[in-house]
Amino acid sequence: MKRGLPLILFFLVLNGIMHSVNAQNYITGIGVHLGNPLGVNYKYFLTERSAFEGIAATSWKGYSLTGLYQLHFTFDNPKMHNTHWYIGTGAHVGQWDNTAPFYDGPETYTTFGIDMILGIESTFGNFPYTFGFNWIPSLNITGNFGINIFQVGITGRYYF
Repeated sequence: MKRGLPLILFFLVLNGIMHSVNAQNYITGIGVHLGNPLGVNYKYFLTERSAFEGIAATSWKGYSLTGLYQLHFTFDNPKMHNTHWYIGTGAHVGQWDNTAPFYDGPETYTTFGIDMILGIESTFGNFPYTFGFNWIPSLNITGNFGINIFQVGITGRYYF
């Protein structure tokens, strides 16, 4: 399964590129990211299909800042014209104490790592809100080295 995941992601992106005709109907959105991590988020579309998303979060008596570059794709079904899926990559920096899972050290630690994101997002006609679901697996390179595949969240944003 570990070897197959990059291949599956490659084909999902390739399929999305071949079937995409437009992207989200907004440029800037700000809102909340509920789940792991828990915090606020900001999304800005750089082009019709590419976006930057930033997440400022708090957990385990600490904080994290994550920046993600995303490519957005449409579905072939015309009934889903307001729903898009996206994939991307980025990086995070954070600081937590020993209440964080899988860390049994005596004090706080600072970490830096890389992230991926896979998600789906919908807008609702003339209402300036988005709703989405995402998965953000990450790899801590410094601090507490390791992989975290349990980062999932729900996003809600007001866009303008």
